[in-house]
Amino acid sequence: MLRAIAVVPAVLAAVALGACGSADAREEGMTASFSNTATAVEDRQAVAVFVMKDAGVAAEVSDRVRESAPKSARLIAHDRVLVVYAAAGTDRAAAVERAVQAL
Repeated sequence: MLRAIAVVPAVLAAVALGACGSADAREEGMTASFSNTATAVEDRQAVAVFVMKDAGVAAEVSDRVRESAPKSARLIAHDRVLVVYAAAGTDRAAAVERAVQAL
């Protein structure tokens, strides 16, 4: 149980590094972002959402995120939106994917 919960902060850190790299994320094309960092352990899941300026930029960033995110995390991409999701409890990835695809 503790091991699963420890994955949540690791996912958020990896996603932040993968999405932003060493440059300013806004300069790289990110227009908005959200994560549940403050409540991830309590939520028993990590969710990070990135909105990019266009689908091309999103594709580039998703490659970096895939390389840096832990294997237990799922990358869900649709058009300009990227979501990285990892569960430490009930896995709701299918519901998250349906929501992202509905955008």
